[in-house]
Amino acid sequence: MNLFDIEGSKGADNTPGLRGYVLLALETDFTTLQKPAPAGLPGASAVITADHVFKATKGWQKTYITLDSNQLKADITGERDGRGVKISFEGFVPGNAPKTLEFARQIKNQGVIMLVPDADGNLFQVGSEGLPCELAPSYDSGKLSSGRRGWTIKGEAYATGLFLYEGEVALLADVTP
Repeated sequence: MNLFDIEGSKGADNTPGLRGYVLLALETDFTTLQKPAPAGLPGASAVITADHVFKATKGWQKTYITLDSNQLKADITGERDGRGVKISFEGFVPGNAPKTLEFARQIKNQGVIMLVPDADGNLFQVGSEGLPCELAPSYDSGKLSSGRRGWTIKGEAYATGLFLYEGEVALLADVTP
């Protein structure tokens, strides 16, 4: 690896936080999950530019997350000569509608690939082929006097790094069966 200069923001926006949704797809919904480009220009190996390929009638599902309840973190894990990254996500999905209850019941046993948009619209990919993101929903009814009713969704995935996805985003709602 060649080191290269990393400069500050130089006055450009660096808005913290995430947008109020994530894009989810089951790991089994893909025929091809692309990988980042090989090292080249600085930053190239941290970006997935090719399009992921879905099976027929499959695509990304947009899932609402309460704004300012969600956070993405990436921490180094492992030991010397064997380090990786543990990516963690947390967000809140309000309510207890039947559709939300079914989602929480089924997602706990599935591996997903998740795209998480930051405030600027960049898409971080959480999960990859063979190392999917695992989601763990936790329900809270809230109290009459305070709190909120719904699901805190926590997700974890292991990876070699944090990657941006710049390929096509085919939403399930736009897929024609």
